[in-house]
Amino acid sequence: MKEHYLILAALGFATLIMAWLPSISKKIKISFPIILLLIGFLLFWVDIPLQWPEPLWNDLDLMYFSEMIVIISLMGAGLKIGKVFSWSAWKRPLLLLFITMPLSMLSAYFIGVYFLALGIPSALLLAAILAPTDPVLAAEVQLDEPTREEEPEDKRKFTLTTEAGLNDGMAFPFTYLAVMVGQAGGWVAFNFSEWFWNKLLLKILIGIVLGILIGRFIGYLMDRLHVMTGIKTFDGFVSLSLTIMAYGLTELMHGYGFLAVFFVGISLRYYEKISGDYKKKMHDFIHEIERLLLVIWIILFGGSLLNGILTLTDWKGIAFALSFVLIIRPLAGLIGLIGVKDGIRTKLAISFLGIRGIGSVFYLAWAFTQYNGFEQKNELYAITAYVILISIVVHGLTAPSIIHYFVQKTGEKKPKE
Repeated sequence: MKEHYLILAALGFATLIMAWLPSISKKIKISFPIILLLIGFLLFWVDIPLQWPEPLWNDLDLMYFSEMIVIISLMGAGLKIGKVFSWSAWKRPLLLLFITMPLSMLSAYFIGVYFLALGIPSALLLAAILAPTDPVLAAEVQLDEPTREEEPEDKRKFTLTTEAGLNDGMAFPFTYLAVMVGQAGGWVAFNFSEWFWNKLLLKILIGIVLGILIGRFIGYLMDRLHVMTGIKTFDGFVSLSLTIMAYGLTELMHGYGFLAVFFVGISLRYYEKISGDYKKKMHDFIHEIERLLLVIWIILFGGSLLNGILTLTDWKGIAFALSFVLIIRPLAGLIGLIGVKDGIRTKLAISFLGIRGIGSVFYLAWAFTQYNGFEQKNELYAITAYVILISIVVHGLTAPSIIHYFVQKTGEKKPKE
């Protein structure tokens, strides 16, 4: 019983600290995930009797926990985006989605095969799971709250928010690709048409369409119920309920739930008959739930780091992780933004701040629950852990200063910034 109370006290302490961490991080110019990671190290070191990974989580438990945090974060990201329709605003995230993301995956795949000596399915899986930017750990470089203007004030935050929302769903077809190639025994027996028409096009289309329809329907319901019957709601938890329902329903109907949840959030944000105050309340509620779950996830992640997960790969895995965060993503981002008339500082900021995190862990765990024949499973977990750790540290030490620089910059009317 004493251990039970000790766990409650430790988690209460960690989540209480989280209430002040965003403000503290703005003052000291260090992202709060770094501080949470240090708290995780401390709790592991003093031997708080949590169910620490040894050094890996159970695949299914890890998948479910990571899944919940990601879908909650995606709803929050969707609710942040204002009524922005212009090509000038959306072209950056779309370029990152259709140019930068494929370049990053191709680079990771070929390095995985020829440098890390991974099998083809494992190299494909590594490329797929590292493709998406993270909507959870990247919260500090995204929009702060639901925007009200038709054009985003901060194009960098808007780009990183929409990129995280879009490519977290777009990574799923390529995770499927790795699983299907593994199940087929290689490229020769792989059914490309099944993957292309079903797992890529159809599931993406269903996810986007269902997300828009569910968001519009719920928005209409909120508005018309009050007008016709006088029944209304102002409960913020509706956003959480809607997140879970939309995700589960879309997955049951053969669509990608990640995309659906993001587009539900966008559709609700676009539905102007719902008051702006209520939209903000829904966003704030889901954002607080996200932060609470993030505390637990990072604490356990910190324990796995100290418990040996980093020892499951060699120097090649570490070199790959460093190069992916510091070279591959920034270079692919710059290539994707070549045609955009932004200053070099803006392009560098958007390209560099491609934060990796919980989404990658979800895809990895999901793939292992679907196919148990992946080679070097432990090494893939270790490389992913290194990528997340490096991203938390590098981006955590630089992102607040980068964002602060652009916020403080007053003469940003010229395109040559």
